[in-house]
Amino acid sequence: MNRITFLIVTLAAMILFANCDGLGSQGTGLLSSSGRSGEVLIICPAKDWKGTLGDSLQAVLMQPVRILPQEEPMFLLSQIPEDRFREAYKKQRNIIYFTINPSIDQPKVVVNHNPWAQPQTLIRITAKDEQQAAETVSKYQDEIIGYLMQSEIKRFQRAQKSKQNFQISSEIEQLYHISMIIPEGFIFAVKDSTFCWLRKDSKDWTQNILIYTKDYTDTNQFKNEHIVKQRDIHTKKYVFGSIDSSYVAVDEDYIPTISAYTDFSGKYALRTVGLWKMEKDFMGGPFVNMNILDTTSNRVVTIDAFLYAPADNKRDLLRQLEAVIFSAELKK
Repeated sequence: MNRITFLIVTLAAMILFANCDGLGSQGTGLLSSSGRSGEVLIICPAKDWKGTLGDSLQAVLMQPVRILPQEEPMFLLSQIPEDRFREAYKKQRNIIYFTINPSIDQPKVVVNHNPWAQPQTLIRITAKDEQQAAETVSKYQDEIIGYLMQSEIKRFQRAQKSKQNFQISSEIEQLYHISMIIPEGFIFAVKDSTFCWLRKDSKDWTQNILIYTKDYTDTNQFKNEHIVKQRDIHTKKYVFGSIDSSYVAVDEDYIPTISAYTDFSGKYALRTVGLWKMEKDFMGGPFVNMNILDTTSNRVVTIDAFLYAPADNKRDLLRQLEAVIFSAELKK
């Protein structure tokens, strides 16, 4: 994916983590992939699924999504043995395929994109026994999760691109020199030369995107404390509630914000996640903040997404917003 880069660490000598673009000569004319949002199909023997390997997979891939106010699993898992893996299953968007054979000396992980459908991610893991396979999943869970998350973001972006609001996307590019895929349904709640608030409302939830820019001055602008402070300054000024003098603020009373470096299409960026609350009102939810260093224009671009969905599951609604963030391309 050209606008999402997940850091893949250098692997130890005992394991090969390869990345291939496909298997065989498929490449073109592929069917669209299928599967529920966040679903991963596991191909392994039933006895291993019920044993150590299944436990390891569920501990890694079904762990709760961080920063959500209620528990939701990162992915949904289903399993079939190899002899049932026929054409109907080959359209699944996310597949982890285990080959366990005592003759295998070293475990290997190979990632293939679009072997049977598009978009599709196939992760092949080979190991000598169930225990080694489980250890491989556990040890390289960040890389496995990264590829699966990339697949999920790609799925949402594909849908969003087919229903893009070109007028708003054009205004954002003119105002802030940022090319973004803004889906239908979003409107400007606030807009000026250095800040905008986009929102999309349904009867059950509201998705929000903030964009603001500042001149780059020093590395302190990429510290967690500074990012949280700047977010609060902007939301207090611009992001208001339905009650007089109510406004959005970062909520660190129960869960602290978490910041981590990410490569944003070759640019240095800090991704910060946490919870927000409405001061003087009873509202709140999760947010994702991307602080990007634009060296070409000597500025810091912040794209922040936050969600209000009191009665709904939040994982996919938040991932949709992250897909919008990762569609961004900074222009001169």
